[in-house]
Amino acid sequence: MTKQELIEALADKEHASWARWMRYLFSRCTRNPDGGLVISVDDAVHWLLQTVTDYAWLTDAEKESDRKEVAHILPIIERYVEQETARDGEVSTPGAVYVRRATGRMY
Repeated sequence: MTKQELIEALADKEHASWARWMRYLFSRCTRNPDGGLVISVDDAVHWLLQTVTDYAWLTDAEKESDRKEVAHILPIIERYVEQETARDGEVSTPGAVYVRRATGRMY
């Protein structure tokens, strides 16, 4: 997988994540007769507050939701890291993260 292929694969998953979010958001809205959608004040305030909340301050349920989204992209990143590691002649272990290029050390 090339770097550009990695970007495309991650962009595909990002789009899928966005689409899931939009379906959820639309499901929470009230539909106007003209087809427009209105977000409730409660939802709007909740989501606005989330936009200014650091991850560390999210509730456990909100953090778990974010973790589930990451789970969709992690296999792509792992495959890329394993490929790059194998190409560099290092032995790869499942789930390992290598930062050799950045630090000169392997983790």
